[in-house]
Order: sequence, then C-alpha cells, then structure tokens
Amino acid sequence: MRSKQNITTILGLMAVLVLGSVAWAQDTETLVRQLSGKAEAPARSGAQLVNAYQKAIDYLLPRMSAEDVESRYSYQIMFQDLGSHAARPGAEAERETLAKVIVNNLEQAEMPATVRHWFVLQLERIGKGEAVPALAKLLSSEDRHLADYARRALEKNPAENATATLLKALGTAQGSTWKIGLINSLGRRQAQDAIAPIAAALADPDPKVGAAAVTALAGIGGPESGRALVGELNKPVGPISLKAAQGLTDIAQELARQSNHADAAQIYEFLYVGATQKAQEDNAFNPFSIRAAALNGLAVSGPDKLAARMAEIIQDDDPKIRVVAVGAARLAPTKAPMQILCDMLLDLEPYEQIQVLGLIADRGDLSSTKYAKEALASDDEGVQLAAIDVLTRVGVDEGAELLMEVAINGRGATRRAAERGLALMAGPRVDEMITDQAASGDAKVRAVALGLLSKRRVPGATEALLGYASEGDEAIRSAAFDALVDVADLVDLETLAGLVAETKADSVRRSGIAALEAALAQASNKNSAAQIVINEIKTADADAKIALLSCLDAVGGPRALRAVVDATQASGEALRDAGIRTLSNWPDFAAAPTLLGIASKSETSLTHYVLALRGALRLIGTSDSASLDERARLCFVAFDCARRDDERRQAIAVMGSLPSPKVAERLLSLAREEDLKVEAALAAVELAGRSLRRDRQAARELAEKIRALNISDEVNRRADGIIRGRRR
Repeated sequence: MRSKQNITTILGLMAVLVLGSVAWAQDTETLVRQLSGKAEAPARSGAQLVNAYQKAIDYLLPRMSAEDVESRYSYQIMFQDLGSHAARPGAEAERETLAKVIVNNLEQAEMPATVRHWFVLQLERIGKGEAVPALAKLLSSEDRHLADYARRALEKNPAENATATLLKALGTAQGSTWKIGLINSLGRRQAQDAIAPIAAALADPDPKVGAAAVTALAGIGGPESGRALVGELNKPVGPISLKAAQGLTDIAQELARQSNHADAAQIYEFLYVGATQKAQEDNAFNPFSIRAAALNGLAVSGPDKLAARMAEIIQDDDPKIRVVAVGAARLAPTKAPMQILCDMLLDLEPYEQIQVLGLIADRGDLSSTKYAKEALASDDEGVQLAAIDVLTRVGVDEGAELLMEVAINGRGATRRAAERGLALMAGPRVDEMITDQAASGDAKVRAVALGLLSKRRVPGATEALLGYASEGDEAIRSAAFDALVDVADLVDLETLAGLVAETKADSVRRSGIAALEAALAQASNKNSAAQIVINEIKTADADAKIALLSCLDAVGGPRALRAVVDATQASGEALRDAGIRTLSNWPDFAAAPTLLGIASKSETSLTHYVLALRGALRLIGTSDSASLDERARLCFVAFDCARRDDERRQAIAVMGSLPSPKVAERLLSLAREEDLKVEAALAAVELAGRSLRRDRQAARELAEKIRALNISDEVNRRADGIIRGRRR
C-alpha cells in the first residue's frame, strides 16, 4: 500500500516539474519577444533590464549550441533580434546594458566556440566603449577565428580606444595574415594615429603585408599618408611601388574632392614626374596609366602646373600621352594649358593638331580664329576639316568670311564642310554677308551664296531666289533653281512654274524642273498644284511643255493623271513619249489600268511596252489603295499581255506578294507547266510564307503541293520550312 502511495507522489512531483518547465519556457519566450520588440514590454529598471537580458541569454544559449544543428538557427536569429532592437535609435540604455551582459557571458569557460563567435559578432553590431576591454583580451585568443571576430568588432567599434587596442596588437603581431587583418582594420577606421606604424609595415619582408599597408594608407588619406607612400616610388619598380602609385592617386583624388587642390596637385605632379623618369630609365617599363591619371588630376587641381609642363608633355615619345595631354587640357578649369597647345599648334603632328583644334572647338574660345586660320593652310585634309569645325562652332564674323573663301575656292571634302559650316554657324552677321554676296559680284561667289541663302532659310530668301531665277545669267539662274529645292515648301508654285516654262537652256531647265518637282511634292492641295502646271503646259513651247509634263508624277492625283493620260494619246511622238514615261513613274494605283492598256496594244513600241508594263507591275505590287482582288486581276492581265519572259518573271514575282487564293491557284498552275516553273514555285512558296501567320493551314497546304512537284532542291528546302511553320 505504501509503495503505491510513493509511486503516486513521485509521478505527481514529475508532473509538477514538467509543467513548471513548460511554463518557464513559455514565459522566457515571451520575455525574448518583449526584448526583441515583438511584444509589448513593461517598464524595467536598470537592474531589472540586466536580469531580463540574462534570463533571455540563459534560455537561448543552450539552444544556440544544440546537437541538432538545424534547430540552432532560429535561436541565433532570436539572439540577433535582441541586439537589433536594443541598438535602435533612442534606446542607448538598452544597448549598453545588453552589450555589458554579453561581455559578462563571454567569460563563461563552458560556452561552445561557435556560440562565443556569435556573441562577439553581436558586439560587432552593437558594441561601443564598454566592449573594448573584453575584445582586446580576445585578440590574443588561441582560437584564431575568435581573435579575428574580435578584430572585426574593434574595426567597427566607434570608441576611440578601439584604435589604440588595434595599434597595440599590431605592434606585437606575428604572422603575415594577422598583420594584414590588423592593418586592414586600421585603414578602414581611417585612423590618423595609425599612419606611422602602417608606414613601417611597408618594409615588411612579406610583400602582401606591404600591399595591405599601401591600401590602408590610401584609405586613411591625407598629406601624411601621401608622404609615407612617396618614399615607395623612390625604390626599384615592383608590385609595391606600382600599388603605392595607385594609392597616391586615390589620396590625391580625395584631397581634390575636399577642395585641397594644392596638396592634390603636388601629389599628381610628383606622380607624373616620377613615372616619366622611370619610363625613361627603363624602356621595358611603361607606367602609362599612372602618367595619364596624374595628368588628368593635375589638369583639375593644378592647371598652371600642367601648363608649365605642357610643351614637354605634348612632345612626349609616347603618342598616347600626347593624346592624354590634350584631353587633360579639356578638363582644366582655366585656358592656360590650352593656350600653350594653341601656341605650338603648327609644330605638332597632324593628329595632335586635329586633337587640339577639337579642344578649341569644345571650349568655344572667340580668340581661337587665328589658330583655325593657320590650320586651314595645312596640307593635311583632316587638319583643314578640324579647322573648319572650329570656325563653324565658334561662329565669329571673321570665321564666316574664311569659310566662304573655302566654300568658293576649296575642293572636295573641305569645300563641302565649309558649305555645311556656313549653313549652320550662328554668327551675328553671317546672314547679312551671304545676302550681300548673293546679290552681286562674281558668278561663282554668287552661286555659293545662293545655295547658302536657302540652307540657312534666311528671311526673304525664297522671294529673292525666285528673282535671281529670272536673271539673264544662266549660271545664276541654275544656282537659284538648285537653291529653291531647299525651300520648296515656301515657294510660290505659279511663279516657279512660269519661270521654268520661260527657261530655254536645257541645263538650267533641268535645275528648274528639280525645284518644281520638289515644290509639287510639298503641295497640300494636289489638284490645285497640278492645275497650275497644266495651265503653263497649255501656253508653253514644245520643249517646255514636255519638261512641265514630266513634273506631274511628283504631285499625282486625278487632275494630273488626266493630263498625262491625254499626253500618252497625243499625235506628237515627243509628247506621247513624255506622257508614257511620266505615267510609268506614277505614284497612284489609278494609273495601272491605263499602263496595262498601253502595254497590251500590239502597235506599242518595245520601249513603251516595257515602261508601261513594269510601271503597272510596280503599282500592283506596292499599292495598298486597291483591293487585293483587283490587284490580283490586273497582275494576271499583265502576265497574259507580256511579250517576253523578263516581264512574265516580274509578274510572277509580284503574284508572290499578293496573298490571295486565286493567286495561289494561278501559281500552282504555272508551276506545273515547263516554262517558268521554278519562278512560279518560288513565288508560291513566298506567298505561302506571307500567308503563314494569317492562315497557317492554307499556307502549309500550298507549300505541300509545291513540295510534291519536286521542282528543285531550293524550292523543296523553302517549302519544307513553311511546312514546319517557319515564316520566311
């Protein structure tokens, strides 16, 4: 009986213990959530906060080191969340309390190494001065991973004594890896107190330590770091000296960003001079990147220093450095470096001259006209073109006069460039100069000026050009007509058509016709524009009548079409020929039936037959204004009335662009005949390809029928592609 009572008592006690443990765990989880900001927390005093954090850590610590590795992660994150919440803005007391609790727990000897690492990691995230003594002890830990965690925590610690701790460790450091880590940390802290000991590490036997020291000094920056690195450049060329040069460049860039241009310029000049000297001493050594960076930096921070050396630099043996010199002058905030280059312009190689002239053009210096004028006399066309670009972009009156001289007397590319420059430049008196030269003087000068009047669209230019087109000098009239093409949208059609009708010389009339065609193409009312030309045709002489008639294809429309169709039936052979030729170039589908009618007549000459039939096929193949059925019908007519295989082939090719069942049937029929079967089969495959997206089944059926004919390997290959669904 007593035995049963004992058992009952023991079971009851175990239940109480289990339930109590569960309740404690639940309470602690709630506490962790409160301390992580994930649950509402009561106000706690300092002592209560210490107890709360310790209770939370007591709960998390064994779970963070559980045998089941995967189960650790959630508790490690809980621990991290404690730190994140404690380090939030405005909660300094919580941050400091948690950091101190973490430090106290680090002293526990039984803490597993992985958990200890995690604790130090949290100090890296939230620790300040209160964590430094504990981290300092860990720097000498036999667990090198733990020591490295401590180093990184000190690297990010904002307390001033963290720097002193790292410096002390560097003073006794053994092993290259540990030295490099400490040097890197001090460099990232940008610790000025660390410059001297880091500079001493430049002489370390292990070059990796020296390289880390260079990087750290560059990261710390400032003149003192720069002086420490300068000494490395006086040593024989090697990895450390090259890295030191890059470090000095970084320091100089930072000094320039801080507007300390004097110290930055001093470093850049030292780098350029030193690298240049090294290159001269050793032909195999070419520190181009260092020299280039130094020149560009010197341009910004010390333009006067750059100018003082520019004459030497622009004559450097390395052509790439000469290019960099010009680019550096472009970066300079003053004109001093550019001025040196300008003064030396004629002594430079053509390529450098072009570079310098480009610099002048970019800077837009109004005083640069004299240098461009000198360059215009060069024997090198590239230099001449660069000089023209300078004059164009600077846009001064003297430059316009120089360009006009080149446009009149120059040749080839330079003459064309001068004309383009004059058309674009914005000098205050350019329009006035061109207008004056267009009005009087040598015919050659006037002809150039007339072209510029229209290209610049000088106010009143259109009316003036129409006036010049009526002068007695044929060269001036022709030039005026040529210029009117550029202002065709502004031309009075009636006046222009009248001038063309009055023109007798063929060469001048051709220029007039070109201007009239351009104006007709710009006309908004096609019928009204056509009627103006038709009216002139009625009273013009025979030659002018033909010339004017040939313009009507530029305007199109029903009224012009009637006039041209009438001309195709004229009794005069010349007028009839002009009518057929004009109709063969007609822009509207409406001309296609008339052209086919001409081509189908047996009495039509071979020349007119070819013009008419090919003109009709062009319209059938390209016009969207007519229905597909109508285009197909006319294409069949064209094929049937064709006299030669050349035109039949062209008609078959046009059929291939008309996705119609009727066309497909006709092409299949032609592919079964011996004549032109290859052309018909290829056109059918083309038609199938055009139809593939719209009607895949019909396209495949057509391709299969062509494939079954087995006309040629090429036809079969293309048909197979359509059958597989590939659109040509």
